[in-house]
Amino acid sequence: MTAVFRKAARDARRMMLWTGIIFAIYGLFVMAFYPSMVEQSEQLDELLESYPKEMMSMFYGGDVEDLSVSEPGNYVNSQFTLWVVLVMGALVIAQVFNSITNAERDGTLDVMMSLPVSRRAMLLGRFANTALTILVVLTFSLLAFVASTFIWPEFDVSIGRLVFAFYGAFFPVMVIAGFTYLLAAVIPSSKRLVGPLAYLFLMGSYLIHAFSLFIDELSPIRPLMLFDYYNAGEVIRHGVNIGDTVILGAVALVYFTLAWWLIDHKELGV
Repeated sequence: MTAVFRKAARDARRMMLWTGIIFAIYGLFVMAFYPSMVEQSEQLDELLESYPKEMMSMFYGGDVEDLSVSEPGNYVNSQFTLWVVLVMGALVIAQVFNSITNAERDGTLDVMMSLPVSRRAMLLGRFANTALTILVVLTFSLLAFVASTFIWPEFDVSIGRLVFAFYGAFFPVMVIAGFTYLLAAVIPSSKRLVGPLAYLFLMGSYLIHAFSLFIDELSPIRPLMLFDYYNAGEVIRHGVNIGDTVILGAVALVYFTLAWWLIDHKELGV
């Protein structure tokens, strides 16, 4: 497992570094506009009230009744963390897909399995690399926003809540990764379904959750959606919700455990 993790981390180091730097730069650009948002908050809030609530909920990911452009939690969630989860979700899907399904197709998994390493140990090493990738990118992002609290005094946010808000994104992204690992562990590479199903899970959860905020008929299934359990704005305003974090962590663990168990029973294309 350790050797697999070291190799995977070495192969992914440039992706981790550059993705983290890009997110950090993007975060600083986003925060550069925040002081002007605060200065014009009354006019902007009036403008937001003129937009349909349905449209605003799609871009905010939460209850738009309390939406104010100058509120730090709202601003960070709508302009940054919501998109970080979506983009990081897409990146980890690609990472999982390349490490297992694509490896089956191009024959590199055949080479890996010829070494004294079990399938489950290989999968654990890949799990660890995915977790490291997510944490590195989130750390770069967090540092950019911590620096923003010193650069722009208008961004008056508790550093502790920023930490919880950003590292809280680790759990929904790990749920996405866990689901993708599970798909890769049970679906033959010849079926070409892992990628489409994983991206459907990611975007479907986001879209259905957004629609459920203003379509009453969808509200009963909202608790089944990933994005119902993480909102960085809520964490910044009210603190971390332990219950939601535990639920996301438990779901991710179930997916990873099932993938770890079932990979030994999969007929690999090697």
